[in-house]
Amino acid sequence: MTETTERRDRIVEIYRDDTAHVVAYAGVAYHLTPCCDASAKGSLGSIVCRSCYQEVCPMYGMGWALTDDKDWARFRAYMLAEYPASAPSLDERRALAL
Repeated sequence: MTETTERRDRIVEIYRDDTAHVVAYAGVAYHLTPCCDASAKGSLGSIVCRSCYQEVCPMYGMGWALTDDKDWARFRAYMLAEYPASAPSLDERRALAL
């Protein structure tokens, strides 16, 4: 296993506050659900929490590829617009997750 593979095989916190928790795993950044702090998945036309199966906003089912610069730029712009995150902090967390 290479160092890059080992880094991608662990969960890295990208952002967290009282309203959001975003992590990266396997090269993808995604929100964790507010109900259980779990990932989300599609289920019969909706997005649900993987832990309690409560329906959640479709945004919780999205993921952004950290290795794709265009996808990262969209994610970064979204985070900077929606949360009090700093660009340097997001970029540092991305580097840790790659």
